[in-house]
Amino acid sequence: MIWSEIALICVGAVLVIVALAWVITAVRRRNKEKEYQVDGVKIIDGVRYTRSNDVVDERGNVKISLNKGDHILERGREYLVSKSGDLLPGKYTILSADENTKQVNIRIGGLVREYEHFSSVVLSEGDHISPVSNSIVLR
Repeated sequence: MIWSEIALICVGAVLVIVALAWVITAVRRRNKEKEYQVDGVKIIDGVRYTRSNDVVDERGNVKISLNKGDHILERGREYLVSKSGDLLPGKYTILSADENTKQVNIRIGGLVREYEHFSSVVLSEGDHISPVSNSIVLR
């Protein structure tokens, strides 16, 4: 065998290994994103999109139990909204963790505002969110 043939075989083998590794990481990333999705929510380029705002079932009962992809925010702790932070940017439904509380105070971007149970909020890249009065669930 000539050295050029050996080099060509080695380069071909390296290209096959690189292509195989790229395919495996793409499949793992896609499966990981599907694992953390709530029904009706699409994650595109690290941003949450939803068409539905339903938090009640067919009978009108509240669906407050935790779903896969829900986030529990502890009172007094600050969370960063970022593609690589604590929460992804996008639209969320605010649920009070205490069933007796109808309104919660939340600090978003340095300003405290009162939000109703089941209200929606859009969080942007770089926002900081911190529940002030109670712990909350973001769906």
